Amino acid sequence: MKKLLVIAIIAFIAMAGSASAYNAAIWNEAGTASAPNPIVIKPGQTLTFSYHGMGFAAENQTLPYFTDVVAVGGGAAASDMTVVVSNTNFEPGTADPATDVGVIQVTLNASAPVTGQWRVTIGAGQDAVSKDVGSAARNFLIPEFPTIALPVAAILGLAFFFQRRKEE
Repeated sequence: MKKLLVIAIIAFIAMAGSASAYNAAIWNEAGTASAPNPIVIKPGQTLTFSYHGMGFAAENQTLPYFTDVVAVGGGAAASDMTVVVSNTNFEPGTADPATDVGVIQVTLNASAPVTGQWRVTIGAGQDAVSKDVGSAARNFLIPEFPTIALPVAAILGLAFFFQRRKEE
């Protein structure tokens, strides 16, 4: 029975995934609260955000920023959107959490489709955060089936397994 419990705990930890060095988030321009997901933007508009991180493994780190834009629907193209981070590096220093206030600018070209949808990824070092960006929240994609079904199936499978063991 102890072996079974240990295996179940290991399986649960494996399903949870591995932790990264710190947790990244995109916050509003003032750096006071999390940015919405999805972010709604109009063609020709520029929005400003902050980069927030907490749980740093070491102090006085210098983490280079990187960005990526992927078109996900509605006739969008990656070239429709520009993401500029005004600082080269995220430097949390000794502060935890740390926020780089107002450094991210997301611009949607005036000629971009009004039904376009994009996924913007912004990161520093090895950690990144993605946000859905588009013209209307109702147009965004739902999570993929395995994202929902696999954890539910695993829990039901464990419950069934333990019930069978209890009957024996």
